[in-house]
Amino acid sequence: MISHTEKKQLIFKIITIVFSTLLVLSALRILLFHFDSINSTLIYMLAAKELFFSTLSTVFVMGILYALLKKEIQGYYAKVLDYAFTDALTGLYNRHYLNDFLEKLTPLHKKETSFAIMFIDIDKFKQVNDTLGHATGDCMLKILALKLKSSVRPSDILCRYGGEEFIIIISDISKERALAKAEQIRVDIQDMIFDCKQQSITISVGLSFGSRDDDINQVIEESDQALYIAKESGRNCVKVFTS
Repeated sequence: MISHTEKKQLIFKIITIVFSTLLVLSALRILLFHFDSINSTLIYMLAAKELFFSTLSTVFVMGILYALLKKEIQGYYAKVLDYAFTDALTGLYNRHYLNDFLEKLTPLHKKETSFAIMFIDIDKFKQVNDTLGHATGDCMLKILALKLKSSVRPSDILCRYGGEEFIIIISDISKERALAKAEQIRVDIQDMIFDCKQQSITISVGLSFGSRDDDINQVIEESDQALYIAKESGRNCVKVFTS
């Protein structure tokens, strides 16, 4: 995403280009039309007039451009953000969005309560791609994404972290409720019938907890460690990170 500083720098660059272009044109106009009668007094007067004209013209041009292109620019910007932050296959947020979210942490900073992070991985997903093809794998990822999306609240952050991995950041939730929610998601996925060549999958879940002052990147790392333990424990289970 373009930062506020980068926006200001871009606007300043555009204004500088327009203003410089008008100044050059003004100088050329002086040389072309007043060259024969030019003298020191006249050149100062003409330069002052042209500088004033260039300044007004720059303001006018920028105002017209902003008025005419405001909606188009906002539309393009929204599309760019959508492409940058959305996973093309599942329609969920992607890792770029997660990184941007982690830089701001606005939803979590507004809350004094704890948050939970679920790190989800599809069990033996490589076997699906290797035996049934990537089309089947993609089919299962899309259906799973829809199921996960229906299982979270609007305030939660759901991302496809990469491959068959997903992350859910749940704010304002107790450890007991988060564990129950993770277990419910696991059971729901286990019992689902997928409309693909392979009709069922299981997931492993790593769960970790943090509070407002915790380093959320560290909490994500802890959920990843818990996920590794879930895999080592036979898969299709939820494991909570413990120090």
